[in-house]
Amino acid sequence: MTETSLLGLRTVTSSAHRGTGQPVKMPVRAPHSTRRIWQGLGAIAIAASLVGGCVNTKYRTGAPSQSFVAADEPRAAEIGRDIIAQGGKAGDAATAMAMAMAVTLPSRVGMTGGGVCVVFDAAKKETRTLDFLPRPAGAGGAALPGFLRGVYALQASTGAMRWEQAVVPAEQLARSTPVSRALARDLANSASRLSADPEARRVFLPTGAPLAEGAPLSQPELAGTLSQVRRSGIAAMYGGPLGGAVAQAAAIDPAAVRGFQPRWTGTAAIPLGIVSMHFAQLPETNNGAALTAAWNAAADLPSDQRAARVAQALGATGSGASAPGAGLVVIDHEENGVACSFTMGAPFGSGRMVPGTGLLAARGVDGAGFGAPGLLTNAIVGRTQFAGAASAAGNDGPAAAPAALLTAALPAALDKEPGAAIRVSRALSGPGRATFVTCQTSMESGWKECQIAADPRAHALGMLVETER
Repeated sequence: MTETSLLGLRTVTSSAHRGTGQPVKMPVRAPHSTRRIWQGLGAIAIAASLVGGCVNTKYRTGAPSQSFVAADEPRAAEIGRDIIAQGGKAGDAATAMAMAMAVTLPSRVGMTGGGVCVVFDAAKKETRTLDFLPRPAGAGGAALPGFLRGVYALQASTGAMRWEQAVVPAEQLARSTPVSRALARDLANSASRLSADPEARRVFLPTGAPLAEGAPLSQPELAGTLSQVRRSGIAAMYGGPLGGAVAQAAAIDPAAVRGFQPRWTGTAAIPLGIVSMHFAQLPETNNGAALTAAWNAAADLPSDQRAARVAQALGATGSGASAPGAGLVVIDHEENGVACSFTMGAPFGSGRMVPGTGLLAARGVDGAGFGAPGLLTNAIVGRTQFAGAASAAGNDGPAAAPAALLTAALPAALDKEPGAAIRVSRALSGPGRATFVTCQTSMESGWKECQIAADPRAHALGMLVETER
């Protein structure tokens, strides 16, 4: 199946790839008119849920530079590809992907929700946590919206493009986009909750039944909201009428919305020789310490025993209610790395729309159990070796996301296993989902080989993007 991006660039993927996450690597020869677009951009994109043997030729003269993007929603990954192809960096791609997911996967990502990221600045050789959790602040646990200020800070940290360039793709998608398999699954599971709200029912259940995969999803009110955000920036939410509408609908003090600020903090780091594994560290929770303890408990065990030990150390049961999340990862051609996890606090948040905005009101969370981002970085030379974002499905119990992240990161960091082997070895019945990029660098040549592993249970998609120097 051939698809056309918002730039008119062609990528070939198969329906099996989207539905099952099976490996696909299909280079495309575009027609003359499209090739001219490519030549103008100097970019080539290859789509794959698992790209084997992708050599980052950063240290080979004249070879293309490589970037990697992956997200728990296919259209968002394609947006990330487009942003990189236009000259964007990790912060630009991650921000645009997040904004797109607020449109294409509103069950888990939205402007009234929030998230947490681990960010590596290769030039500064610094890894930090960006905390913009949607903490409870209103009636019934309604969330204080952290998303927009969070992704704005993310783009400012490792981005190079204008803010509106990151918002435009999402605005276009809001006018009309096909329902992805990931969203169709969540709609089917939450139809009864959405049917109780007239506006949510009109958007997501227009015939009385939830929209199916491939059906057109039109969100004109959300497109209007995104237009405000594009033109006015985050002031639309944190100082304008949009924030007032959200505050009124959720019974939150408008001053609390205006005053929200994301927090940059350190990470929970595990030194591993010349590289370090970094987990998000949130001040009021022990999530970073729990991940570090579980890592240490499992690190010296044989690889086939680690998953059980990790689950035991974290208390990951594999069943029970949890806040669902979704994630994305980016490693750009400058070696900047971003791994983010997002949530609405519950499937589709409260299930109720903020009148006239196209936004679903989110529920608050007190910690990052919904998702677990992590990076393996080399701060000596400024290089990202692993970027992973794990998420909870919503029914896989406490600590599902941290357990999923560790079962991917441990073999990548300690055993230098490629992404293909890690994805095969991860039990599909285990708690949580993990989408990640793992890289190995040759000590002899300095060449870097990376693989993308997109979790098939999340219907995720990963892409390699090559750009001319």
